[in-house]
Amino acid sequence: MRNMIFIVMLFHVSLLPAQARNMNESPFDSSLRSEANTLLKEWMDTFLTYQCDHPDPSLTGGVLCPACARVHGRIGDAVLPLMYLAEKTGDNKYLHGARRLMAWMENVHRPDGSWMNDVHVSNWNGTTVFASIALYEALHYHGHLLDDSTRNHWEQQLLQAGEFMMNNPFIYSRKREGMRNMNVNYSASATYALYAIGELFNRPDFKEEAREIAAGLKNYFTENNLFLYGEGPDISSLTGNGCRPVDLLYNVEESLPNMAYYAAMAGDKELLSLVERSMNTHLEFMLPDGAWDNSWGTRSFKWAYWGGRTSDGFMGGYYMLAAHHPEYIEAIRRNIRLLREATHNGLLYGGMHYVVSGIPPCIHHTFVRAKALTAFLEQPPREIAPSGELPRDATYGTKYFKDIHTWLLSYGSWRATFTGYDAEYQVKGTHPMGGALSLLWHAQAGPVFAATMNQYQLIEAPNMQSNTRKYLTGGTPRIELVRNGVAYSNLDDLNTDITCRTEDGVCTFTVNTHLVTINQQSPQQGEVAVTMNYTYTQQGISIHVEHCNEPIRLILPVIVSPEEDVEITSRKASIKKNEGALSIACESGTIEVAPTDDDGRIFNPVPGFSFIPLQVLPDSKDKQISIHICFL
Repeated sequence: MRNMIFIVMLFHVSLLPAQARNMNESPFDSSLRSEANTLLKEWMDTFLTYQCDHPDPSLTGGVLCPACARVHGRIGDAVLPLMYLAEKTGDNKYLHGARRLMAWMENVHRPDGSWMNDVHVSNWNGTTVFASIALYEALHYHGHLLDDSTRNHWEQQLLQAGEFMMNNPFIYSRKREGMRNMNVNYSASATYALYAIGELFNRPDFKEEAREIAAGLKNYFTENNLFLYGEGPDISSLTGNGCRPVDLLYNVEESLPNMAYYAAMAGDKELLSLVERSMNTHLEFMLPDGAWDNSWGTRSFKWAYWGGRTSDGFMGGYYMLAAHHPEYIEAIRRNIRLLREATHNGLLYGGMHYVVSGIPPCIHHTFVRAKALTAFLEQPPREIAPSGELPRDATYGTKYFKDIHTWLLSYGSWRATFTGYDAEYQVKGTHPMGGALSLLWHAQAGPVFAATMNQYQLIEAPNMQSNTRKYLTGGTPRIELVRNGVAYSNLDDLNTDITCRTEDGVCTFTVNTHLVTINQQSPQQGEVAVTMNYTYTQQGISIHVEHCNEPIRLILPVIVSPEEDVEITSRKASIKKNEGALSIACESGTIEVAPTDDDGRIFNPVPGFSFIPLQVLPDSKDKQISIHICFL
């Protein structure tokens, strides 16, 4: 109980303007803040170089995206980091940039008080909740920097946004089952937005609506692991594998942080406890390099390895609860360093291989991540010693998460995710099912495999980048059969049986699956059943496929930067990585390489890696495939 009271008190301290806060900070916290401030300033300095200075009101103050060649309607979210930097540095260019930015936002502002997601591209206005949070915090912390006329105008728009949320329960309210948007991140974030606006304008009705939404959300945590669910259309029943629609990134980067802010602000100790325990579960999926493993989530089509393409970021919410969880600060530190690694020429790229593959950066990633960094930096420093450990640092063997039918494996230097998660999104094929190795990572080699959509689609076209190269392949290891130009694989099979056995430092999965299309259709010639075995040890991973009576292939899209050297024979592939080499040896079968682009790779925009598309054909005699992966 004292811990919860401390968190609530600390949150109210964090709501003080920056110059009114004076708390001690540890050297570790100070160093972390320095890294974050440096990266934030680099991002926003570059961001402002893309701001238009043009007499046309549809352009002036807007920020042209170098990848999409248009102005994204959510650039208003950058008002918070710009106002923060205006206060911190005293440089008027940030304040001027923020004012011009909000003036451009009139192009997407509607009479009902909402902001559209885009101009002439998407009239979706549910993202008003995130624009409202950014504007509220900008006003709350830094509104004193504005002249009266500008501040009053921004406040009036914020109040109108609150009225819009009150009048649109389909988007934001979960009080009635028949009136819900299929993405829980909107409802979860509305708790904070409405309560904060209610506080600012003395609107008890806003605050009461926030309480009612929050009360309903307490029922949306899974039974065993406390994942927040609701990122998908079907929440009324369990799937065949006992799952609910869950997306890791929308949970950690929007829903859970905003619910935490609301719970602390409203003194809702029950919800804050749920959020804290849920955050602990979600942190299990951060890789040792600071990446978020969303290889399995329902909305993983917006996964960028370091986080989500358009979701805000986890830093502020996790930092708020870090007083009793020093590992949260360690997670922030590692993620910031990964963001630094993915930043080139002042902008954050949408994946780790975008720049080396010649793919331009969408500026959306930079400004939403800048907002997340600022949400962390606005809070008072903590006197916390770093733990230095994340859950996935430990070599714990195997952990099973029943609510998503997914296993995390940690053997020696290897980290892996194996999934039979079968909750589907409104569009099929957004993530692998059917017993899949959705992620493989090594301490020296880094990511080896990372799942993509089973079939690449611009599910949210305004928020995704098109593939601009000749070839495209899925990034998930799979068994594939192509007939008459139609691909059948195990990744979409909803009729898969998975058995997991662990003994003496060895974990083995036996998967009885079927090759089907994205719509679970078998070939016209009849059902194709396949048995696959995956074995994990400290030495590496082995994959064995039986019953290869059809012309099937084991597809192994190995993550390889165009800058890394590769040697491939019919029996072995060797990829030089850092001080060693990743080895894929074929004990039964033959290795081939599918056609690639001119750089010898296939690039997939999500999660932003280049692959070498290895294909292993079954042995002609025993009709089997056996491969072993190790690092030498």
